[in-house]
Amino acid sequence: MVTLELDNEDRLILQGSPTDPGVLRVFKNILLAFVVVDQNQSSLVLERVADNVEAIHYIVETAERSGVLLALGEGPKSIIARYDLEKSQFEQARENCTDDEPIDPIPGFKPDLLLLSHQESCVKRIMQSGNFADFSVQGAGKTMTVLAAFAHWQSRGIVEKLLVIGPVSSFQPWEDEVNRCFEDEISTLRWSGSASVRARMVSAYLGSSIVLCSYDTARRDVAMLREQLKATSTLLVLDESHYIKNFDVGARGATALELAPHATKRLVLSGTPAPHSLLDLYTQFAFLWPGTKHELLGTPQQFLTTLSRAANSADELRGRLAPYFHRTGQSQLGLPEPETITEAIPASEIPDGQTKIIRLLENKLAVEIRNLPSIKDRDLVTRWRRARIVRLLQAASNPSLLSTTEGMPTDERADFDVGELTPLISKFREGSVKAAKFAWTIDKATEIISRGNKILIWTWWVSNIHMLSEALQEFNPLILYGQIKPYEDFEDPNDISRERYIREFKMRDDRPLLIANPSACAEAISLHQVCHDAIYMDRTYNCGQFLQSLNRIHRIGLPTGVVTRYWIPVVDCAVERSVDRRLKTRQKNMFQFLGDDAPVLGIDWREESHVADSDDETHAAFEDLTNLLPK
Repeated sequence: MVTLELDNEDRLILQGSPTDPGVLRVFKNILLAFVVVDQNQSSLVLERVADNVEAIHYIVETAERSGVLLALGEGPKSIIARYDLEKSQFEQARENCTDDEPIDPIPGFKPDLLLLSHQESCVKRIMQSGNFADFSVQGAGKTMTVLAAFAHWQSRGIVEKLLVIGPVSSFQPWEDEVNRCFEDEISTLRWSGSASVRARMVSAYLGSSIVLCSYDTARRDVAMLREQLKATSTLLVLDESHYIKNFDVGARGATALELAPHATKRLVLSGTPAPHSLLDLYTQFAFLWPGTKHELLGTPQQFLTTLSRAANSADELRGRLAPYFHRTGQSQLGLPEPETITEAIPASEIPDGQTKIIRLLENKLAVEIRNLPSIKDRDLVTRWRRARIVRLLQAASNPSLLSTTEGMPTDERADFDVGELTPLISKFREGSVKAAKFAWTIDKATEIISRGNKILIWTWWVSNIHMLSEALQEFNPLILYGQIKPYEDFEDPNDISRERYIREFKMRDDRPLLIANPSACAEAISLHQVCHDAIYMDRTYNCGQFLQSLNRIHRIGLPTGVVTRYWIPVVDCAVERSVDRRLKTRQKNMFQFLGDDAPVLGIDWREESHVADSDDETHAAFEDLTNLLPK
């Protein structure tokens, strides 16, 4: 008799009788498919595999064919039971993806707090499926929808705890929504701090109903979280799930996929689930359905092949995944359509020095491309291309940025030398000449604030944030970027944090100006009650952050009669045209998959985290850019 067990690291162990050292020899052929990492007279420890369900089934079936008596221990039995349950839920959701069933009042919610119709529809789908994606547009109330589902499941004894993994900026909105929705106080914990601090918080984790954790902390504490998920029935939620969109999985995706099988229920939330391409969806749905992902998606290679061969990949994929996700589009929220005002800066208002810098860089790149030797190192090619994209984006935004290394790769072989432009650049750095977009942004912000309104300025470059803050210091500006810590220390009244600055922007009349980097706060914050104008001083190829940032000021709860305005100054040059084309294309693909009629936002040229969110996008953007360079 051989027993198949599971150890604390989720490795499979074959155990035989100590009195018969040869009992495991019959598994010689079976084990050719595995790596044995440890063994003794009576046991073999197999290297951890990506899919224990598939491995267990293989070993069981092979043992039966070989006539070997094999018993499953409690660990493998539990894995198979979870798989059987998931497969049942998977098939049920596929056969019956409706929201016709009535829903009971939400246990524990405040009596006067009601779900909107689109939220109620989503909750019904969630309850029916068990594992589900809410891809509703930002600001549609996805957090409240999750809390409603959690309250139902908790009241029925299906789950005990809610674990939310998301960006740090999502913590405060989750806490605010918990306080807004529930009648009684709900114990909520931020799983954060140093490793030693988190080690002392384990008892607090056990005693909390809702735990908030960042993606990076989850990666570091994956073993602890895995054990907690095993011990406690948990609804595991990925907020802003496009964080795990990497088709090659990546560190965040690997963490999510490792935790997924141990959660009782799983949900993913994102208003921009496929900002790069439809391949972004694979890891998110593999998280939702870890046991049946191959039935839903195929292997990664099969998924890639299917999309590449489909006549219309967005429609093909929507047909397959429709039972497992919900989308509330912008038009369903009943919000007034936002206005996008593109201001093409006339050539006469662009400093001669800036125009000259842009043209010289474009021509230099065109010459480099014609004379470029073959480079076989793909990573070097990516860095080389990114360096040139960065410099052209900087020149269009503010040439003083060319004197910095911000956004540039550290590899000297990839450098795009701008040394010969130093005399021209120095005038912008010293302030004797103002870049066209910089001057336009200052004038527009001053105009909007003078009317008594608050304004949000987005710029990719941290150097721009500081220059704008200095130029607009009369308005007591608040600034947000990555080096400002996310959390507030409530014991220190002078503490500086993104959380504090966001609160002050919302609550203080003497802080009418917020200048932010999209990578620091494009997600999970709500400013729509106080701010209705946003200036995009510059944009990059990062479609996800662009779309996320739009809905910081346009979402459910917008005051009646208010119009949201996005202001986009434009300098007519190759890189600006390329950014606009790429953003439009990627929005169009995602919206088609979601079945959303949302407008594709971009610049009408007829009227005149990382600069790209992946290496593939860098290459695609560069190819598009080179097609627009002067010939």
